[in-house]
Amino acid sequence: MTTRRLLVVLGVAALVAAALYWWSAPEPTEAAAATREVAVEITPVERAAIDDLREFSGSLEASARLTVAPKIAGQIERVTVDIGDTVARGDLLVTLDDNEYRQALAEADAQLEVARAELDRAESDAANARRTLSRVRSLNDKGIAPDAELDEAESQGANARSALSVARAGIAEARARVETARVRLGYTEIHADWPGADGERVVGERSVEPGDTVAANTSLLSVVSVTPLTAVIQVPEAIYTQLAVGRSARLRVAGAAEATHGAVIERIAPVFDPDTRRARVELSVDNDGGRLAPGMFVRIGLVAEHLEAAPVVPRAALVERGGETGVFLVDEAAGVARFHAVEVAFRNRERAAIRSPASLDGQVVTLGQAQLEDGIAVDFDAGDSGDAEPPATP
Repeated sequence: MTTRRLLVVLGVAALVAAALYWWSAPEPTEAAAATREVAVEITPVERAAIDDLREFSGSLEASARLTVAPKIAGQIERVTVDIGDTVARGDLLVTLDDNEYRQALAEADAQLEVARAELDRAESDAANARRTLSRVRSLNDKGIAPDAELDEAESQGANARSALSVARAGIAEARARVETARVRLGYTEIHADWPGADGERVVGERSVEPGDTVAANTSLLSVVSVTPLTAVIQVPEAIYTQLAVGRSARLRVAGAAEATHGAVIERIAPVFDPDTRRARVELSVDNDGGRLAPGMFVRIGLVAEHLEAAPVVPRAALVERGGETGVFLVDEAAGVARFHAVEVAFRNRERAAIRSPASLDGQVVTLGQAQLEDGIAVDFDAGDSGDAEPPATP
């Protein structure tokens, strides 16, 4: 027998021996399994007020926006503000070249003077016509002046009164032209003005420089209100019915670990977008620190459900056994873990709120539960199971 054949025979013999040993070895009894202790970590079941926060992506917008635009065409002479400047109601923002409009006002003033002179002449002619008519009528009554002369005097008097009315209308028209020219001259200075109670706003955009020629209604500046800001999100039908104006929410900037700003629902759209099946919701966001700005992407946490004094366990404590969700509670006296099926109300990043049983209490296993079955003995440190300070309610 060759060496290679000998090695093959010995390998086969070893495999057969191992198989016979495995086949004949007794299976561990349930009692032996029960005596096997599993090392676990535990923590007490809390009772706390907890919110079911649903986060939605959105963006920040200015709560108010004023587009500064001229009412007349002209050349930009001066821009007094720039991006980031704070402006108050009434501040001068932009000046247009006013030479043309000053000339127009001077022409209107001159036309008014002409109209006044014409009125003086019309009043004088009307007075002369009245005196002539009075004299001719007196002579006609005495039979001295013929009727034809009286008719002529009456006609001249009527013409003089008509001319006087025209002259008076000319005065009103000339005054209107002056006022129009004065108003248009005033349009060459553009001041900050907006409705509402906020006395100050911030320049968000600037799109012109001195020397630019602009048409009427061309956007020059954008002045925005950033205290407060408006957060805009789109919500689905599932949470829509749980929202209400005035309800509080939490905001965190995209990428931040925690919500750091409060928000309040201000408006809820009464219609859904037919394409996205979502409705627009606007929230007012405090920005007293000035760390937020329009255009930022944010995450808004809306409270879908609030529970008072509910059993709360770490999310890691939840396990699946036999198609049921539950937790393992440690019977400290017996030194074993017992499985308890639970109905989870909702979960957040770290914790889970239990809807039932409402009486859930004790020490819950948070590490090592993957190896547990109901009644298995556990090894735990009782000193670490008690009075740890519970985390803050989200």
